[in-house]
Amino acid sequence: MIARLAGLALDARFAIPAAMPGTLEPIARARAARWIAANALATRGIQLAVEGAPPSEPSLLVMRAASLSQLLAAIASIPMLVDPASLPYRWRLALRALGLPALDRPAATALSGGASVLTAEGRGCELAVDREWNGFRVRLASPERTLPA
Repeated sequence: MIARLAGLALDARFAIPAAMPGTLEPIARARAARWIAANALATRGIQLAVEGAPPSEPSLLVMRAASLSQLLAAIASIPMLVDPASLPYRWRLALRALGLPALDRPAATALSGGASVLTAEGRGCELAVDREWNGFRVRLASPERTLPA
């Protein structure tokens, strides 16, 4: 499994140049984050089910994650950039090791650039991740309940 995760990290760094910090396109970085998170879960055989429609506009999403795997499931559910400042240090290191692009500018700038932002603190639309026997179920609020940030 470690070899597969290392291969994923290499793919993320070299095959997805839009994921690199400083790239001006937050949407491309959010899509790359989703791809990396989904593949990280797949290397461990974890399945993901998404319930609900994604927000129709870039939104600030708030999630209270109990594990790094739950955080990866949330990121894999829709394209978004995670705010690393709101995460435990060990999780930030793990996401960096995977090559997962994170928020590298103010959240308002990423939102105006078209990318949703996931944080573990603050206020926004709640995103719920439930553990199931074969993986995770991510529940997204309906588009009517999701307000743009």
